[in-house]
Amino acid sequence: MLTFVTLVTLARIVYLVWICPYTLVEDEAHYWEWSRRLAWSYYSKGPGVAWVIALSTSLFGHVEWAVRLPAVFASAIGSLAVADAAVRVSGDRRSGFVAAVLYQCVPPFLVVSLLMTIDGPLLACWALACAAAVRAAQDGRGRWLVLTGAALGLGFVFKYTIVLAGFGLLVAMFGQRGRFARRHWIGAGVALLLGLLPVAIWNAQHDWVTVRHLLGHLGLPGGDLPPTQGTGGWRYSPLWTLEYLGMLLIAGPVVVLGILVARRRWNESAGVRVLAWASIPVLVFYFLVSFIAQTEGNWAMGGFVGLLPLCAIPIPGAIERRFIPVRACWRVTVGLGLLTGLFFAWAPALARSPRFGHLVPIGRLTGMRSYAVEAQAQVDALRSLSGLEPFLVSAHYGRASQMAFYMPGRPVVYCSSSFSPGSRRTQYDLWPDTDLRRVEVQGRLHGRPALLFGGELGFWEGAFEEVVDIGPLPSEPKKGRSTYQGWRFRGFPPIIGPTP
Repeated sequence: MLTFVTLVTLARIVYLVWICPYTLVEDEAHYWEWSRRLAWSYYSKGPGVAWVIALSTSLFGHVEWAVRLPAVFASAIGSLAVADAAVRVSGDRRSGFVAAVLYQCVPPFLVVSLLMTIDGPLLACWALACAAAVRAAQDGRGRWLVLTGAALGLGFVFKYTIVLAGFGLLVAMFGQRGRFARRHWIGAGVALLLGLLPVAIWNAQHDWVTVRHLLGHLGLPGGDLPPTQGTGGWRYSPLWTLEYLGMLLIAGPVVVLGILVARRRWNESAGVRVLAWASIPVLVFYFLVSFIAQTEGNWAMGGFVGLLPLCAIPIPGAIERRFIPVRACWRVTVGLGLLTGLFFAWAPALARSPRFGHLVPIGRLTGMRSYAVEAQAQVDALRSLSGLEPFLVSAHYGRASQMAFYMPGRPVVYCSSSFSPGSRRTQYDLWPDTDLRRVEVQGRLHGRPALLFGGELGFWEGAFEEVVDIGPLPSEPKKGRSTYQGWRFRGFPPIIGPTP
């Protein structure tokens, strides 16, 4: 299995460095922006993603493949960790190989192994926590308990969802509590708290903005978006729950098989219970969330991690005995992985087809280099006409970050989204040099022209003496997103939307 993971990792590095046609998606570019301003935490997420991107780009430069390289290594780590857990629970090295392959073939896991989002490192930490907890439950050595806490703490600096895995593993290990000395429990707690500490310190200094952000995601009072529950009472759409259940199917049949194995072998091994409890809380939690808010596809991804080793346990024997249902699970999952990988690699070629190219929506993944060239031409025209240096403002943080990466000289780009009614703040509102509320920033920009990305004409007219709608740039990947020339900046009006 080590050979398999090594070969896959090397192939991905070769693909990213020399073949990959995809430009940074909005979240990747935004996390890269974070990496240029290292901090203990950030508005919506912990600091982990910024730290690893900063490390990679400091070694290899500010290029696309260097931004994405940590995702490749995270996938390798996660794959080896679930393989170790499968071997420990089953006693069969073949199950370890199967688990490693399954980790690489689950479609969302495959995607986040090539795109640098928070999910790839989160899944790797989740898998490490599972592997360490299985070892702790089976041999009773306290060092594995401490390493479980460390993996959970490390995962927390990437994404807070891992606290649900921590809760599940605590429940699973509670029955084993007599096997460990008090110092081991204390060590595990300290290791976990070390991951929580940077985020807590930063939030205490910034009015707990991350808590507000999370509450806003859930549509609860106190969040940075209006609550979904108001004077009209509880509102619910059955489609929210159906969408959540449907999103679970993106992992393929491993979810169902993993659950069935956990149920059947629950009493056979403490390791089985550990892996099941690593998945139960997050899957159940977001199922309940779907009754009060619409969930997103990646929220419950960590719940697949503990199921993969469980799914891998019966597959080698089923292949030998030709047990059709389990063999079908194996083949379907591998097939989904291969199809996902081939589509990801060949999508740009398919998009050029005159017959069905319009059915392959990859504009958001491939167009930013040419878009930046077109935007620079507009900036040059503004400079020539006004005699002043134009600045750049986007109505969305993602496009602002992409422009910061792809525009010549990597300029400061501002984000105005928090000035729109009903919109939330972004990290741009917390950095002194990009916060458009600051008097010194507005003073530095006063009277200058700007190139404006997205938003509505009326919104921009409140901040400039004259605004000209020049329409979407030729490479604009999103329908209906226009571009504007703003003349003589005078400052944004007071915020109408949610206040910090």
